[in-house]
Amino acid sequence: MLGSLAIAALLAPGAQADEVVGNVDIGAFRITGGGGSGNSVVLGTTDSRTITASLTVSDNSGIESADFTLFHGSGLSNADAVLKPSEVAPVCTTDGTTSVCTKHYTIDPRRDLDNSLAGIWKVAVEAKANDGDYVKTDGHTTFFMKRYARLTANASPEPVAKGGTLTVTGKLTRANWDTHDYRGYTNQRAYLEFRRPGTDYYESLGYVLTNSTGAATAKITATADRYWRYEFRGTMTTHGVKATGDFVDAR
Repeated sequence: MLGSLAIAALLAPGAQADEVVGNVDIGAFRITGGGGSGNSVVLGTTDSRTITASLTVSDNSGIESADFTLFHGSGLSNADAVLKPSEVAPVCTTDGTTSVCTKHYTIDPRRDLDNSLAGIWKVAVEAKANDGDYVKTDGHTTFFMKRYARLTANASPEPVAKGGTLTVTGKLTRANWDTHDYRGYTNQRAYLEFRRPGTDYYESLGYVLTNSTGAATAKITATADRYWRYEFRGTMTTHGVKATGDFVDAR
């Protein structure tokens, strides 16, 4: 998947990175099956993920052909990773003057990814209309390739005396695509949250920063029965995660 960067089908030799002739409209790009919100693709250390990517293109004369490539790097001509689709060419369905073109990709973190590839990826597009209008661009839109994260929470002592000190500890780790295990994610905001019994929502008390091993520690005064957890809200390279709430009886 990270192999050859020769993409003659997308950009002819010598072509400029961005060319627009006429009024071809490149519309929405969508990823389904990515495991994250929006167009994010989230992977751990072992399991592969198959995603479906689709692109909408239209022109008043109709679309003759359209294709797209998913890559990592500053530009397609010097990309350091390109995803290889399952299909030789996209499958396009047409409704009037609009076409929706679809490809499937199976991504294996053990084979296809390393830590340097986490973050922003780009979508290069080539589309040609029936009247000769066309668009070639290697910067139509972006999506995120993110590392899976894990987060724990443990509140003690259990039970706790009302007015006593409760200590909530946790650990934030994330998938390491170089070593294929989970390592502590340091200097990240772990939001301490509580839920009142009988409710289904958590309230935040602020955050603590994880230490050099990914550990988080907070001390609070116990006033009533509560569920306690940490939440990590994610970064451009790492998916957000919420720990399972830990119930503490305050007596």
